[in-house]
Amino acid sequence: MKNRQIPKGLRDLLPDDVKTKRSIENKAGKTFRSYGYEEVITPAFEFLEVIETGTGRNIREDLFLFMDREGGILSLRPEITVSIARLAATHLQDAVLPQRLFYNANVFRHVQPQIAQYREFWQMGIELLGASGVWADAEVITVAVNTLREMGLQDFKISLNQIAIFNSLLDDSGIKSEDKQRIRFLLECKDLVELSNVLDGLDIDERLKETLASLPVLHGELEVLERIPYVESDRNASLAVEELRKVYDALKICGVIDNIVIDMGVLRGMDYYTGIVFEGYSPQLGYGLLGGGRYDRLMSQFGFPCPATGFAVGMERLALVMKNREQETKRFLLGGTDFQAMVKKAEELRRQGCIVEMDLEGCSKEKLETKLKTSQNCHLIYVDNSK
Repeated sequence: MKNRQIPKGLRDLLPDDVKTKRSIENKAGKTFRSYGYEEVITPAFEFLEVIETGTGRNIREDLFLFMDREGGILSLRPEITVSIARLAATHLQDAVLPQRLFYNANVFRHVQPQIAQYREFWQMGIELLGASGVWADAEVITVAVNTLREMGLQDFKISLNQIAIFNSLLDDSGIKSEDKQRIRFLLECKDLVELSNVLDGLDIDERLKETLASLPVLHGELEVLERIPYVESDRNASLAVEELRKVYDALKICGVIDNIVIDMGVLRGMDYYTGIVFEGYSPQLGYGLLGGGRYDRLMSQFGFPCPATGFAVGMERLALVMKNREQETKRFLLGGTDFQAMVKKAEELRRQGCIVEMDLEGCSKEKLETKLKTSQNCHLIYVDNSK
């Protein structure tokens, strides 16, 4: 029946799904708050102009668009960072910086649905506004690592890069804008064959071609930065490499370096990133668990110029790999023949933090015991006033 269908790319969350989602929310929220981040909430849709001003690229094909009755073109939010930037420019211009904010929200993208990729999905994340420098980047990455650790993950990695290395190399190369976008796309998806074909067709320095072709496979510890020799010929790229070294060293001090790897192929999808960028991966899942980075120019697009950095966690993906589930609360099924005594007992157990489900149909003890055979971690209490 069509009236039971939901739109493509959406899903219903059943009780077990909701329990997992709430567990992630509680653990992530606790971690964020422990670093001084406070929760904010933004509207589910924004004016299209806000979205396009923030993202700086044509993403209309990924958006759910509609019009209000006044003729304004609106979009369901495709991500949260732009909304946070707009919120800060609207309400926090006179606030003391830095501001540490976090969010928990559903976002919408018109993508092709597949495993761990939906058209409506949930993100939690943080934004550190008004703080620049190595230690600000290190704090945000440390929060990302400790968030995944809190979920029970151990073998994950945060892949780290400085996007200015890539941008500087291309800016000084004379490559056309459309070719830059093509190279970036191929590098991100690690299509080495097509990337090589595109580079072969460009009239640029051969050493630069070699460097760009090698970026997707350059990952490991700091030593990988020694394998991009053309960087030495570009001052801005060299400065970005040095900043990446400093952030890496800061993460050693923060105690999270075991989960960090340098990956020159991490560029992130949004055009607003300007500095350190990173993505979190688990070997158990072929998709990124989280991603973020520095976006120092985004805030100025909304009239509030200040440095900023942050990240977002994909909650559906995290639910597939998380280990530490919240401990089950004791659960009871309460039945009997003395309803007054049942109510009293139920309230006593609830005050102790237990979950109590009362039989409202006057079932016999035998029937209730039969019901419990299909229920896990639930115990029967039967109050019988005949004894």
